[in-house]
Amino acid sequence: MLDEYPKEVTLRDGSLVTLRPVVKEDEDALYHFFSGMSKEDLLYLRDDVANRDVIHGWMESIDYEKVLPILAIDSDVIIADATLHRNPHGWMRHVGEIRMSVAGSHRGKGLARIIAAEIFQQAVGLGLDKLVAQMLTIQKSAQHVFTRLGFKEEAILKDHGMDATGKKHDLIIMSNDVTTLWENWTEFAESMSGTWNMED
Repeated sequence: MLDEYPKEVTLRDGSLVTLRPVVKEDEDALYHFFSGMSKEDLLYLRDDVANRDVIHGWMESIDYEKVLPILAIDSDVIIADATLHRNPHGWMRHVGEIRMSVAGSHRGKGLARIIAAEIFQQAVGLGLDKLVAQMLTIQKSAQHVFTRLGFKEEAILKDHGMDATGKKHDLIIMSNDVTTLWENWTEFAESMSGTWNMED
């Protein structure tokens, strides 16, 4: 399904954005993307993306079978990153995990929903049954986005996450059925006559 990229989508403000999988040459641009995030955003991200070695490690071990990162690009600048994580050979091979980060400058334009839809489509193509998302309970905006995408709370793990300062937080796990997600999404897209016009 990757042969359909790159593709262009239209945000709510009418601007065009290019979507495509990450490649090794994106290392500098991806580091710049994460470096431009607010201190609050960086505080609660799962990985220490402010560390250049972390980004370099990702680029050196790209494996779309295990982690498929889809980038949103505006004028050669990365403005969002969504990844589909899975273990194609394990006992959870029917489950994928979605992670998303959107630049502050491009929030509120429908980009979160658009790039999430790309992950849904890839999950359908890979035959996955379920998608999960994990975040700290303090990340209210992330919970709001995934709730609007149709995810529901499945579990809360006490003190299961630790932020960049070493403070522990409860971890919330949200999930949804892949088929239901995609059916609801395609119905919405058709009602918009092919124009992506979301609020998130």
